[in-house]
Amino acid sequence: MVRRQRAEQRRLKRVRYPGVASPDEFMNVTLMDWINYFHRNIVGFQSRWLGHRALKNPLDAWIYQEILYEVRPDVIVEIGNKSGGGALFLAGICDALKHGVVLALDITRDRMTAKHRRIVELTGDAADPRIIREVHRRCKGKRTLVIHDADHTKDAVLRDLRNYSDLVRHPSYLIVEDTTDGLPGFMGRRRGNSNSPLQAIDVFLRENRRFCIDKSRERYLLTANFNGYLKCLTREKY
Repeated sequence: MVRRQRAEQRRLKRVRYPGVASPDEFMNVTLMDWINYFHRNIVGFQSRWLGHRALKNPLDAWIYQEILYEVRPDVIVEIGNKSGGGALFLAGICDALKHGVVLALDITRDRMTAKHRRIVELTGDAADPRIIREVHRRCKGKRTLVIHDADHTKDAVLRDLRNYSDLVRHPSYLIVEDTTDGLPGFMGRRRGNSNSPLQAIDVFLRENRRFCIDKSRERYLLTANFNGYLKCLTREKY
């Protein structure tokens, strides 16, 4: 017993942060250092919701529950689900509100482990015209919130924003995840990544005046969705 306890103590003491020798020196790292460490070592490998992998920043998850409480969407379209921990989190908030379902759209179910009565799975390519029509059919006449967490290349994100943004009406949101890979300093990049969701957002907002960036949703600073909380300003289509 003592030997196991000591082994556990040694394991816990081995935690390291970027550019520092020990957790005691954590306060000396920059915010970008921490974001890099967080994406590399925590979200990708250690983040769970009720036992299922959830590739979500916990502070963004807190913001999501605030938005769901305020907007009360009938349908949350989550484009990209992977193991489903994020969809399960959203479904749990819907359960607490006694309102809404999660339309979980992904090209494959190979890694999906989460199940919930408020999760409705839709399998296929988000760019497939048949899938686009089916999502629109299921959201017709309903208050919809869209979360994009699929292919994070600029062209793919921009395509999906164009295809699904018309589902969203005021006061709901179109949320683009993992925009931080377009920031200078992320993962060591000097000028940022020119093929990221952040660049897709720039193009989309120049095209579509129905949306604007809601910076109040980034007030906790540590976010994976920099400039990614796009609030709809109108109840009409563009």
